[in-house]
Amino acid sequence: MNIKKNIFSVLILTSLILLSLNSSDRVVQPSLAANYENTWTHNLIHTKEAWEITQGSKDIVVAIVDSGVDFSHPDLDDNIEWINTGEIANNSIDDDGNGYVDDVYGWDFNSDDNTPGPVSGDPVHWHATFIAGIIAAPIDDLGVVGVAPNVTIMNVRILDSGNSFYSYEALGDAIRYAAENGADIINLSLYAYDNSSLFFDDLLYAYNLNIPVVAVTGNSYLPVVAHPAKSDIVIAVGASNQYNEKADYSNYGEETEIVAPVGDADAVNIRSTAPPDQYWTGWGTSFAAPQVAATIALMKTLNDSLSVSEIRDILRKSATDIGDEGFDLLTGYGLLNVSKAVRAVVDPTILLPPDDSTYQLIAMLPVLAVIAIIVIKKRKS
Repeated sequence: MNIKKNIFSVLILTSLILLSLNSSDRVVQPSLAANYENTWTHNLIHTKEAWEITQGSKDIVVAIVDSGVDFSHPDLDDNIEWINTGEIANNSIDDDGNGYVDDVYGWDFNSDDNTPGPVSGDPVHWHATFIAGIIAAPIDDLGVVGVAPNVTIMNVRILDSGNSFYSYEALGDAIRYAAENGADIINLSLYAYDNSSLFFDDLLYAYNLNIPVVAVTGNSYLPVVAHPAKSDIVIAVGASNQYNEKADYSNYGEETEIVAPVGDADAVNIRSTAPPDQYWTGWGTSFAAPQVAATIALMKTLNDSLSVSEIRDILRKSATDIGDEGFDLLTGYGLLNVSKAVRAVVDPTILLPPDDSTYQLIAMLPVLAVIAIIVIKKRKS
């Protein structure tokens, strides 16, 4: 068994080397992550190990359909903000013909205008800015680091300054906007208990474009997963605490796919960016989903042709089992494992169980190849 493990390690290393040769612009050296902030959430999901392979790519866009991101925060540098290059700013013309005039920086479906960020007379709630930090705060000397610090954030506002929305049609339009304008992943840190059909077609539209939609189970302490996470085409994410248990408030049920660390209410919580230039701690499944969305962004950086079903399969099989053995209603398939999910994109065999016959055959291939070479050489001699 030790021999097999050693062989398997060689296979993984070989795969990583081949990846670095073929995708050098997407691979980072471990030394570049020297300023990594050693927080409990990053430690539990093994983010730092994933960064040995990739920190993400600017070409990968995560749409935050939420309360509007304040990109003026010093830890959310402008270079992470998505810009619609097909639109000319402030000319009152829909240059790219997408139905939205001057949407250079996204769209505000709450106020129905082209300023999804804060403007005079229309403040934004801190919620989306907090999420943006969890996803893409860069590795620097400032307060926090995101799971995917080198990806791009698309700003799509649907929530008002009180962090609420009142129109399912507008939510559907926001989802469709993100899907049609270049989002690779859509994060929905919002929920409702109405099984509305008014935005399902928009979720399906994104799904059919091979865009993963990540949503939250809810924060109501209930054994029911809220919508839209309840849909079988959406990745449903719950929250866990520092002890690798389901967070006390986190809704749960058969649709729960995976959990990510946020903390119990009134306990140790995740820390992130808050407008205008602050750092707060917060709790809620809202801050579990972006960790999964960011992980998918890292995965798609390495292989942007991954299907939604392939992504879900990797997330499930790479998760750290923290509840009852196998799938359970409280924590789904387990705790998000960023490192294993990213490495599985490079080498899918790491997801195979040790006693799997396929695994054993793959593990023995290098040995068989060496034996074959020796035999051939002997015959020639």
